[in-house]
Amino acid sequence: MSRRAIVRAVLLGAAAGLVTWVFGVQGPRPVLIGACVAAGTAAVLSIPPGWYGTWPARPRPASGGGSGQVWRLANRLRRFENDDDPARQQRLRALAAARLRRLGLDWDDPRAVQALGPDVHAALSAQALRPSLSDVDAVVTAIERLDAPSGGTRP
Repeated sequence: MSRRAIVRAVLLGAAAGLVTWVFGVQGPRPVLIGACVAAGTAAVLSIPPGWYGTWPARPRPASGGGSGQVWRLANRLRRFENDDDPARQQRLRALAAARLRRLGLDWDDPRAVQALGPDVHAALSAQALRPSLSDVDAVVTAIERLDAPSGGTRP
């Protein structure tokens, strides 16, 4: 490092210490602040001109093709797979009934059984529903199919 860079760093550190002392910093703190500023300035001035730091390495792509959010969602659903949740059946049945009402069908209408499918209608009408995730997917797919232009039975 050149003598000129050292002098600049020391002068800048002294100026920083003096400014902090003028603004009321007491005790040895202005000296400490000046020393830190001088050391930082000396470190920056010691970098040779034209030197550029290396770019950080690219992050590795996620293994398995999915993100952490997908993994957490799947893990949470897997945890609830074997739970006996009567509220889940009630929510699915209420959703199916609302979609059927849009089509002008009541829950007990034979056309509602045909629109949802006999298995889905029976599962939602049962006293207790303990489905696997694939069963829940089939129920939700049948409910979504009611709103499709070609799905469901129109009255």
